[in-house]
Formats: sequence, structure tokens, C-alpha cells
Amino acid sequence: MKLSPHLLQKTKADSEVLIGNIYPSKGGKGDTEYWLVVALSTNGAHLIGFNAEGNISSTSSYLRGALRERPVIGRADVSALVLEELK
Repeated sequence: MKLSPHLLQKTKADSEVLIGNIYPSKGGKGDTEYWLVVALSTNGAHLIGFNAEGNISSTSSYLRGALRERPVIGRADVSALVLEELK
């Protein structure tokens, strides 16, 4: 049995980058282990990075195509995010 490379490329190209998707980090600098998509632009995704303990460690932006090459390993409901005034 063999899968067509054209089917695999189409699947990767069509995979949707959504707000709330969680992707693994690929290493790089720092201790970021996971990326959470918090906003989308025309071609980009804006991310908050978390370390292995779940603490925010960084931010970044990637082209959507770069994220389509990574597996979605989780989803977060960012609609539940509440910003409060400091008192």
C-alpha cells in the first residue's frame, strides 16, 4: 500500500491554522516547548510560547505555511480569556 505524494501535499497545504491551535516548538533559542496561536493575519499566525512548566516564555509570528508543516497537538479555548483592569 502506498499513499500518493500529491494527496499528502494537498492535505498539508489545506490544513487550517486556527486560533487556539497548539503546536510543538522545533527547538531554537530559549525554552519554548509549545506555541499557542492567538491571532491570525492574511498570511501569518501570531503566537505565545510556553515552556515545559506551562509558563509564558516568548512570543513570535510565523507564516501560516510554516505551521502547516507541524502537527496540531492540542486546542485551547482562547474565547475564555479575560483581561482585567489592575487595581
